[in-house]
Amino acid sequence: MPTLPQLDVKTNSNHSPHVAILGAGASLAALPDGDKNGRKLPLMNNLVEVVGLESLFEEYGLKYEGENFEATYDALVFSGEYPDLVKEIELAVENYFSEMQLPDEATLYDYLVLGLRGKDIIATFNWDPFLAQAFQRNMNVIGYEEMPQIAFLHGNVGIGVCYSCKTKGWRFNSCDKCRNQLEPSKLLYPVSQKNYSEDEFIKYEWENLRNNIKHAYFITVFGYSAPVTDAEARKLMLDVLAENTIRDLAQIDLVDIKPRESVKDSWKDFIVRGNYAIQADFFNTYLSIHPRRSCDAFAMATLQQRPWTDNNFPKGLSLEQLQEWVKPLVDEEKNGHFSGKPCG
Repeated sequence: MPTLPQLDVKTNSNHSPHVAILGAGASLAALPDGDKNGRKLPLMNNLVEVVGLESLFEEYGLKYEGENFEATYDALVFSGEYPDLVKEIELAVENYFSEMQLPDEATLYDYLVLGLRGKDIIATFNWDPFLAQAFQRNMNVIGYEEMPQIAFLHGNVGIGVCYSCKTKGWRFNSCDKCRNQLEPSKLLYPVSQKNYSEDEFIKYEWENLRNNIKHAYFITVFGYSAPVTDAEARKLMLDVLAENTIRDLAQIDLVDIKPRESVKDSWKDFIVRGNYAIQADFFNTYLSIHPRRSCDAFAMATLQQRPWTDNNFPKGLSLEQLQEWVKPLVDEEKNGHFSGKPCG
């Protein structure tokens, strides 16, 4: 039965979560010229060339002629003929991503982690460490409790796991409970039949995302098109969305530079009653127009008929300036009442 979001009209706050789902396109948009040291971000259509895997294929008497690493890797795994090559590919990919670093200046990842709050979640399919690094360098300024939850759906080179204590943390840290060194989180590689429940860490990350989708009032999908090799992931998200009792009132923002019809077709099963928007630029999303207040502002506009003035994220700020800009919003959250007024 349809219900309303968790809107508290006395405090102007909406406790229903905003879910952000990130794919490789988000990292490319954040670092189009490469990371801090100019290291290029690999995508599935150029990963072999960027990471330098051609020589590995040649060592095994193979020539890489495909245009998509996903299809090639999937075929290698299911042929069962080259287990050593598969292991070497995985090690090379993990090593490449592990060395990537965010630039010192503010990136889209900083805007993302500062644009959502503790009730919200950012879930990424990416192996790169950018979400983890952005969270880590902003949490001490904003406060850990005021930061969004983060989930790593295919594992991540920046995250470590203690399977005994069922905790996660930064890759080279120790477990907060037992003080043992954290293990690297398992990376899920692009095979067509992924198992999201085999690894305990990845299973929990998915459970966290699904629980948030079940109650989400706003969903932002950034640079992720749910490819064929992620069919199981798509089903996991779609099945739990069907249990969301506020989905008729909820909104989905799709951020992608692909043609609009192609983007809409990819996500048509997730769109309810035409409640969607397609943007080519993150700064045109509702998350950026009402940072840290997306669900609250949307509810005030649509349910209360009292729209708030836009409070767009300013572009071109330094990391320190961006952190200072969001502090008044964080202070409001600590005081427990939202004014709906723009910063500054």
